[in-house]
Amino acid sequence: MIDYKKHIKEYQDFPIDGVKYYDLNELYKFSGVRRELVKDICEQITEGIDLGIFSEFDYVGVVESRGFILGSLIAQELNKGLVLLRSKPNRLPGKVANVKHTLEYGEGHMECQEGEGDVMIFDDVYATGGTFNGAVNVLKKAGYNPVAGYHIVELDYVYSDDPPVPIGSIIQYSSEDELDG
Repeated sequence: MIDYKKHIKEYQDFPIDGVKYYDLNELYKFSGVRRELVKDICEQITEGIDLGIFSEFDYVGVVESRGFILGSLIAQELNKGLVLLRSKPNRLPGKVANVKHTLEYGEGHMECQEGEGDVMIFDDVYATGGTFNGAVNVLKKAGYNPVAGYHIVELDYVYSDDPPVPIGSIIQYSSEDELDG
């Protein structure tokens, strides 16, 4: 497996003071790295299902916007459907569910079209859990059953509450110091 951490850049005080931003753009930029990342994530998800860590699912729920980048490739590779979780209101037609959720630097919004089935949520970073909890809540409100979540990066030193469903990630940081070094 590629050392994906070497492709992540850190920016202090972005987008606001006090927030440390982890730029994953280098992971997306190069097709070879991106292809390996998708392959490795799909292998971990499949292994998680085989081990009983994750439940089988029908859809990958992709969180706008960075979750869209790899989430659609992962859904394709795993032969799963795709559910879009939009971060702005009135972006989806038909019957939709809406929720507001807390971010580490404010409040967010999430919506998705109504439906049913089991969903694994995919996004780029799991930090405070605010966006992830918003995704879980909007999916439930829309009629879906969120069964798991998967992120490229998990900052387990940031969150204190357990996620509402099992989560996984290909890159974990257990302390802020690990990122600085």
